[in-house]
Amino acid sequence: MPETRHLLQSISLSRAIAAIPLFLALPGCHLFVAQPAVPPRDLASPPLPVRSNHPTPHAPGPRTERLHFRVDSSASTALISLTLDPMALASRRSTCSCPLKGTVTGTLNTSGLGTRTFTIEKIDLATAGDGRLEFDWTPLIGAIRILIPAGILTIRDHTMPRAMPLQQDGRFSHSKCRFRVGGTCQVQGSGLVLRKKVGQTEKDLTVARSEPVVLAGSLTHRENRWILDIPSAVMKDRFEVDEEGTILDLIFTGSITAVEK
Repeated sequence: MPETRHLLQSISLSRAIAAIPLFLALPGCHLFVAQPAVPPRDLASPPLPVRSNHPTPHAPGPRTERLHFRVDSSASTALISLTLDPMALASRRSTCSCPLKGTVTGTLNTSGLGTRTFTIEKIDLATAGDGRLEFDWTPLIGAIRILIPAGILTIRDHTMPRAMPLQQDGRFSHSKCRFRVGGTCQVQGSGLVLRKKVGQTEKDLTVARSEPVVLAGSLTHRENRWILDIPSAVMKDRFEVDEEGTILDLIFTGSITAVEK
């Protein structure tokens, strides 16, 4: 905020009025002495500027803040949607949701003109609950159940933008972000057909480099803390479950709320 630069002080000049009656007391009589002429009035001088002891404020210089966030598991979720398309069987889709945990590290740069950019340097997330999915066909064919144990599925940054401009309300968006996914899932088949075809096994869910992901959200300052919100980051990929061409399509939607440590 601009500070007051000058204090105005009015200086008034006294005006001499010489109208003094003199009485001289003499024996037996009184002598009245007339008042002298009133001297001309001085013209009031303009107020003199007062020199302030405070320096003139300047625009703040550029600054850099390193921000460390902890993901709020109560407000951050991973929505996992899988579509299983076995050979010669109709495709089935299943969805589950589990909380997310982890950390985010970034840098906030503010220029001397007040414009800001935000750089996400590191994202390290993991599922904080079990993810369970089930794909059912007819009782004769059977079902496939998938379990992703808590903490097994990890999401980390692969390619992040150097700096994302922040709007005045703190919003940002970038469409060329890529992630790395690690983890495994437990797959179990049941029924006359799928028990033999799938059995019980463990499948790798590793994604070395995801397709480009739109990373959009906001960075705001509330209650003396920075809050990072990424309401919907969608990542897609496809896996081969077996050698017979069974395909598993993954749509992972992360909703992240992280609070500055």
